[in-house]
Amino acid sequence: MKKLNALKVFLFAIVMAFAVSGTAMAGSQDFTLVNGTGKTITYIYLSPTSTSEWIYQDELGNNVLRPGQDIFLYFDPRDGVQYWDVKVVYENGAEDYWIGLDLYRVYSLTIRPGGASSIEMI
Repeated sequence: MKKLNALKVFLFAIVMAFAVSGTAMAGSQDFTLVNGTGKTITYIYLSPTSTSEWIYQDELGNNVLRPGQDIFLYFDPRDGVQYWDVKVVYENGAEDYWIGLDLYRVYSLTIRPGGASSIEMI
């Protein structure tokens, strides 16, 4: 009887481990972008790392993202892409890039000048 209960607990643990890991991969790519650049951002672009065109363009609309401000970026759940690139354009026209971000794991991304960043993982 003890062996049967131990086997049930073991199998339950395995099932739960697969369920949790599957949930992480099926999770959302939504994240908070924090402007830590010290400059005003006028445009934000996002694209899967595997493509050369920016599929999410001008995520700020008619707004700007001032130093220290943040924006929550939403994704279409059908995207199903794990690695993304981010491009920002500053009010002086200069650009910075962050390449190959695993958005299934990123909760918050604080961008810094020259492509540096601080990432809070899920």
